[in-house]
Amino acid sequence: MPLPGTRRTAIDSASARDGELIKAVAEGDADALAVLYDRHGTAVFSLCLRMLRDAEEAEELLEDVFWQLWRRADQFDPTRGGALAYLLTLARSRAIDRLRARQRRTRLRSELPDPLLGESLLGAQSLASSPLQEALALERRDRVRLALAALPPPQREAVELSFLEGLSHPEISTRLGEPLGTIKTRIRSGLLRMRDVLREATGGTNG
Repeated sequence: MPLPGTRRTAIDSASARDGELIKAVAEGDADALAVLYDRHGTAVFSLCLRMLRDAEEAEELLEDVFWQLWRRADQFDPTRGGALAYLLTLARSRAIDRLRARQRRTRLRSELPDPLLGESLLGAQSLASSPLQEALALERRDRVRLALAALPPPQREAVELSFLEGLSHPEISTRLGEPLGTIKTRIRSGLLRMRDVLREATGGTNG
């Protein structure tokens, strides 16, 4: 796990307790982080895999958890539990975020008249195997971009934050400084407007 700006501390990382290691990590000791990774990486990965049910995504989340530890080790509070409990809490929180993002993508696809249109809004690559299919997929993506651009700015911003950046409704509310109910209404209204625009663009059909 290559890390920028690392420096060594005086502790013996191999025999140190977890609390000492995290303190060393907070001071920039990459060896201490590596020992924590060796000690607890398997348990953290198991939780990630159990929650996400996708090995590749679980590996990505595992790295994200330890990168988070590297950046915020100074926030660790030993009075609230041990290092493993702290890492598992981070992993569980990040996994829930990813699962919610999946649900939002699924919901967006169900709101739009054509699943391919929903995928195109999220930047998914076409799985088409022929030039004609690829051309049609590109055309669909263009329609979605136009439908998104046609939204009033407040609706467009809320939809983009929800489905492109993967933020939850409360997170969008906090970022924009708007009531939660207002955010939900903007997203719902924006999706309905996009659906109508896309249907008009396809002559009132779903394809």
